[in-house]
Amino acid sequence: MQQNEICLVFIIRIKYQKSMTIIRKDKNSPVFQRELYGLHYRRIYNTCLRIIGNPMDAEEAMHDVFLKLFDHLDDLQDEKAFYSWSRSVAIRTSIDRVRRKNPVFVQLDEHSSIADEEPDEEPELTVEAIKRELNRLPDGYRIVLSMRLFDECEFEEIAKALQIKESTVRSQYARGREKLVQRLKNNV
Repeated sequence: MQQNEICLVFIIRIKYQKSMTIIRKDKNSPVFQRELYGLHYRRIYNTCLRIIGNPMDAEEAMHDVFLKLFDHLDDLQDEKAFYSWSRSVAIRTSIDRVRRKNPVFVQLDEHSSIADEEPDEEPELTVEAIKRELNRLPDGYRIVLSMRLFDECEFEEIAKALQIKESTVRSQYARGREKLVQRLKNNV
């Protein structure tokens, strides 16, 4: 049996956690790739945008992600893992793109402590206002906040992806959260 004739099954998450199964005999066909792109481009674009912060760069990163996904579709052992695999490829690709710009991560000394608590007051704002202010944060804060809050990554996972210490991730998260809350309060 030829490699491109293998039957692939993908479980794809759609809004509200519904699942949909796509079965195609030829994963290299443009029709299959177009369907896969159509089902996932928004999610992958939003992941890239949250990390990169620039719509044009995020779109380029999204296209790079799909090229990588299509090139390495054979490497996927469990088709059910496509969602998380594509998410991690999007995160790594976006981080690599930002890393080229050299974001600044502030290292705290080992003895400083940062509480892992939510701020006391949270102003009620629109999603657009929060996204706008998040995109105005420095790269280091924005990346860590996006990965922690939107992609639900653990601090250890973020540290590995960014190749920095976990304590630095925690400090970036706490300081970024503080800065975001301050900016949101100032704009209310």
